[in-house]
Amino acid sequence: MKPFITGHEDLVHDVVYDFYGRHVATCSSDQHIKVFRLDRETNEWQLSDSWKAHDSSVVGLDWASPEYGRIIASVSYDKLVNLWEEEPDAEECSGRRWTKLCTLNDATGPLFSVKFAPGHLGLKLGAIGNDGTLRIYEAMEPSDLRSWTLTSEVKVLPSPPASHLQSDFCLTWCPSRFSPEKLLVCALDQALIYQKDKAGKPYVAAKLEGHTALIRSVSWAPSVGRWYQLIATACKDGKVRIFKLTETLGASEDAMSVDQDEDADADAGSADTSADTPPELKVELVSESDDHHGEVWSVSWNLTGTILSSAGDDGKVRLWKASYSNEFKCMSVISAEQK
Repeated sequence: MKPFITGHEDLVHDVVYDFYGRHVATCSSDQHIKVFRLDRETNEWQLSDSWKAHDSSVVGLDWASPEYGRIIASVSYDKLVNLWEEEPDAEECSGRRWTKLCTLNDATGPLFSVKFAPGHLGLKLGAIGNDGTLRIYEAMEPSDLRSWTLTSEVKVLPSPPASHLQSDFCLTWCPSRFSPEKLLVCALDQALIYQKDKAGKPYVAAKLEGHTALIRSVSWAPSVGRWYQLIATACKDGKVRIFKLTETLGASEDAMSVDQDEDADADAGSADTSADTPPELKVELVSESDDHHGEVWSVSWNLTGTILSSAGDDGKVRLWKASYSNEFKCMSVISAEQK
């Protein structure tokens, strides 16, 4: 690993890779977004384009699933969600390679986090900020990416935090194709899992307990080959926590599933039943570590959900992996200091 110069003129708030890991986007308090591409010959990150994206600090970014094109969503303290689309024919570093598709302006406070849903759920995104409200938007017509609809608005906090107090908000979607739509929302020191009821309205299905300070980051692991889900959080209290999430079906649903398995259209029927009757969720804390000896700012799983990376105030990236006894141990420590 080696550092590269972003060229931002202020604090960098977010760094996000695209699906293929060949491009990385950064955002900063200098109100700019920068996109870098990986030069395969030199293995160096080269600036592809840079542009002013908001009228205040840009604090969150995300790439849409590649099946919907080259799209980036950004959020800022200016209370706006902006969506950007790449113009591949535009000259690099011209400031015109990324054009604004639209602006979503329903928030009443600074925004902290934006995340696109997994591609199999359609082109939708969630955003949350200091007004304590989760908003979910969807592009109803994928052929018209300039038109988005606010489909859900959920009060996560009864009232916004006081402006003089430090706050943080983040969210992540469940990436599994074999599980009903869910997303985890962290507001201050609360971590809530939302899923939809029979009427399609989001409700709190489970909570991640144990946080004693602001939750800085959250990551939902891809469940490759596992019958359960893993979720990691980074907290101001200095802890990296890993939670195990299991889904349990009611007795009536089990019986219906058995009957449907005997039918030729069992797969479709089972999917409909799952959507009508959300499973009950059980959350268990399986790991809690304070190896960073200070505030933990970020956590992220690899593509197979087997290795977790965390970064903290100690200036180090730590890699975590489960042992044969399913205990998560720190397997590697990477220093952020340039040698």
